[in-house]
Amino acid sequence: MIPDPTGSFTTDLQRRVYEYVERNGAVTRDELARTITVDDGRATSKPARSGTYTESVPPTPDELRTCLEALQAEGHLTETDGKLRVALAATTTDLDCEDGRVTIRPARGRDRAGIIETMRTVAADGPYVVADHVATDLERDRALVRANEDRARVVFTAILEPASDDEGESEADSGGNADASTDGDVVGWLHVDAPERRALRHTAEVTVGVDPNHRREGIGTELLEYGLEWAIDAGYEKCYQHVPATNDGAIAFLEENGWEREGTHEGQYCLDGEYVDEVMLAVWP
Repeated sequence: MIPDPTGSFTTDLQRRVYEYVERNGAVTRDELARTITVDDGRATSKPARSGTYTESVPPTPDELRTCLEALQAEGHLTETDGKLRVALAATTTDLDCEDGRVTIRPARGRDRAGIIETMRTVAADGPYVVADHVATDLERDRALVRANEDRARVVFTAILEPASDDEGESEADSGGNADASTDGDVVGWLHVDAPERRALRHTAEVTVGVDPNHRREGIGTELLEYGLEWAIDAGYEKCYQHVPATNDGAIAFLEENGWEREGTHEGQYCLDGEYVDEVMLAVWP
């Protein structure tokens, strides 16, 4: 399962910093310095009959630096491009396609708009209700990774970097930067959502989608395999997805990749004025 470290912090400052980063997705050190406060521990008199209280003050630069070093050393946070994020153990994989190279990796803040746009495109292309729901969720929630006592959520993305006629020029343009793929286009995503309820902690809902213009190139299969491998490493034993019965393409795709039907909810959706069954599919990776 995606670890929730909130009960393992040694100081209140560590807890507050982690929760702020987890809630906002990606923040700079300067933002933390301006925002985070801690109790100074000194009792201050209140007006009559009000007793005493402790004043909240910002941490000193040394306190904040020590806190961030500890959170990174313990694997709770990571820092890239000058921003702190919840740490996520996942590798990057590449796939050569007709239009260029696709990189599959954990999503970053800069990918968010492209992911939402791709989800909307997929939802508009067919009866993909979950894609539309997840897109709305991401519009409301800045964090692409959630890891707290209530919810675990991770988003992975497929980034297409167009092929160049001059490979040497392409390498020079990237400057050898391993993050150059962020200049490409989002052509697919995989979303893992898991409730933090004890009876369901072994399960995770997995949704995957590929831009209609880039299907039948192996991107969806690669995304699904990537996500299932990550889910296994994270400790999930069962992955599931619910799809409208009219979404023949999604159902066929999942069954071709080893997913099995578990049942049907009759009339679960009302699409274009008609009641549509929901097909429940799952896999035990």
